[in-house]
Amino acid sequence: MDVKSAFLNEILEEEVYVTQPPGFEAKDASHKVFKLKKALYELKQAPEVWNKMIDLFMLKLHFTKFSVEYEVYVKD
Repeated sequence: MDVKSAFLNEILEEEVYVTQPPGFEAKDASHKVFKLKKALYELKQAPEVWNKMIDLFMLKLHFTKFSVEYEVYVKD
């Protein structure tokens, strides 16, 4: 798993729209916004989406979450 690009590959569960970035506006549609299909680095939903994905992955491998620190997994 490529952790460096993990935020860029996660599918969003909710609809998220962003304005067109400066310098990349569509010429005849500069007033429109983009609907994101996948998470972006600075998107506030990106860490949550990443956490859900890694949580499901670890649970499939029969790890359990540590009761005190939820970002730590243990294998029985």
